[in-house]
Amino acid sequence: MFGRTFVVAALLAVLTLWIAEAVAVEPHAGMLRYPDVGTTHIAFRYANDIWLVPRDGGTASPLSSPAGSESFPKFSPDGGTIAFMGNYDGGRDLYTVPASGGVPFRITHHPSQETLADWTPEGDLVYYAYGAGSHPHAYMLFRVSSKGGLPEKLPVPYGTNGVVSGDGEWLAYTPFSNDFSTWKRYVGGRAPDIWLFNLRNHTSKRVTDWEGSDSIPMWFGDKLYYLSDAGPGHLQNIWVYDTKTGDKRQVTRHETYDVKWPSIGPGERGQGEIVYQLGSDLRLLDLGTEESRVVRVTIPGDRPKMKSRSKDAGDFISLVNISSTGKRTVVEARGDVWTLPAEKGSPVNITRTDGTAERAAAWSPDGRWIAYLSDASGEYELYRMQSDGPGEKEKLTSLN
Repeated sequence: MFGRTFVVAALLAVLTLWIAEAVAVEPHAGMLRYPDVGTTHIAFRYANDIWLVPRDGGTASPLSSPAGSESFPKFSPDGGTIAFMGNYDGGRDLYTVPASGGVPFRITHHPSQETLADWTPEGDLVYYAYGAGSHPHAYMLFRVSSKGGLPEKLPVPYGTNGVVSGDGEWLAYTPFSNDFSTWKRYVGGRAPDIWLFNLRNHTSKRVTDWEGSDSIPMWFGDKLYYLSDAGPGHLQNIWVYDTKTGDKRQVTRHETYDVKWPSIGPGERGQGEIVYQLGSDLRLLDLGTEESRVVRVTIPGDRPKMKSRSKDAGDFISLVNISSTGKRTVVEARGDVWTLPAEKGSPVNITRTDGTAERAAAWSPDGRWIAYLSDASGEYELYRMQSDGPGEKEKLTSLN
């Protein structure tokens, strides 16, 4: 009897472990967006919600899940509160919630979208917003109490990515931002530099002059860490500026992927650390040793958004191109290529792919072919197929 009970218990344990492994997934770090690191945990956005995971990695726990997406979770200086962008009440405003969970508290009420930059040492929030100040066509920096109330415009004409030094004297910021753009190796007039503004005597100085992009400043003591593509190969990496000597130095040397959305924290021993995305990895950089490691994250629970379901693709039509006869048109809708009749006939989904995005379809002059872009290979390439649907899809380029 004892043996049978032991076997049953062992089988149940194995089954429970198998179910847990089957339910949990380890997502691509490109889906773990806008991370921030506190003393014990990393906060990030996944599937439009805010999650927490221990600094050493493991199974994440959900923290917030209103309708729509949340972004830019930031730990308070004491680590007890997380501020973030959310839309519990229908607008893109700033909220705070205890790191242990609780009722979200709304901070801002302006109809513009506020983008959270950081906490101040005193526990206020710094954010930037478009059209919320005296200039209707510029981003401006604001400061607001984490207890709510009216925001205060910071004393710079316009700006983004504003962070205040630990002594409260200096504001580091970029006058504008291209962080959400997909430009690479850009050296035009929209490439930002980092400026310092003294909040006590209102003097300022530019601290970076690289012709490419210098962005997302982060204070740690007298040092200012930031994101730059100034190094060899011009991939975005972490750099550091010493405010005492004026020296600038590259810290990370990743040679394949750009560093994305770095954010700084105190470190387990007060040495400081930066969490960031890199390709398919979420990484944590120790500022004491200047070595980084991968943080592996698993997401538990069901996947209702991945369940097969019917959607009206007519609400998502874009990039229309007309056939030479004018009797049909080719469009993109929800990542597939469709042809639609001008008057008589039926819509036809000619690509019908899952997990692949087809875009920018065009009809050949003789009406026989439809050319389009597809990321079926992992990078967008040019393909073509017969306009009536049958036949193989022919890959025309391998440009990566």
